[in-house]
Amino acid sequence: MFRFPPLDCHAHIAPDVTAAQVRTLNGAQVFAMTRTLEEFDAAQANPQQGLIWGVGVHPGVPTALTQWSRERFVAAADQAVLIGEVGLDRRGDQSTQRDVFRSILRDAPAALISVHSTGRAREVVDLVEEHPHPGIVLHWFTGTPADAQRAAAAGCFFSINAAMTDEQMTVLPLDRVLPETDFPSSRSRTQARTPGDTAALEKTVVRLTRQPPLEVRRRWYQNLAALTERAAVQDKLPSELRQLVATAQEH
Repeated sequence: MFRFPPLDCHAHIAPDVTAAQVRTLNGAQVFAMTRTLEEFDAAQANPQQGLIWGVGVHPGVPTALTQWSRERFVAAADQAVLIGEVGLDRRGDQSTQRDVFRSILRDAPAALISVHSTGRAREVVDLVEEHPHPGIVLHWFTGTPADAQRAAAAGCFFSINAAMTDEQMTVLPLDRVLPETDFPSSRSRTQARTPGDTAALEKTVVRLTRQPPLEVRRRWYQNLAALTERAAVQDKLPSELRQLVATAQEH
């Protein structure tokens, strides 16, 4: 069976990361989130093999909200295949967060969107139902089973990590899950030493699904293939990831 490289659909990497540092990630394909539009601008100027930079407006970062500009977001999103990290957070000005997230959902082009929902999962699902988008991935989703069911019915995918409980993972549909580390957050719980280090998560999913490790990783790439096709972004993917997605569809 083809051995796919590690896949990490939500991590944080410094925008000035060097090629030498990226080489330590063992060929991982990493969706690298930014927290502000300024951080995305800096990251976009530093392309690195294996990193897919996201256009971020993190709801829990006050400067991300004060720097918010619909015009800047639209211009940045038009260049990118990934939007993230965006969403709602239990901290901060909730009215502003809702306004910004609603605008992002309305204005987002064809893209993948990694969505934060800490403490506000139900409200995130409400807004996703109100403004559906085919590329939404709910990152580290800890809503109720009913919230997860609504999100799945709205077409959402979910990125999971080793800090989540068995119960939080098993309520999510297997064909909608993707791996993440959320590096460097909660490293003691995710056991991720670097972005792309999903070894602990793979062991958990092997135990829960009784599938062999290579099959677990292949399924994740198949799920990503389904998401990118649904969101109509396959042609926007970097060439290496586009080939991996195509290979997953063939197997």
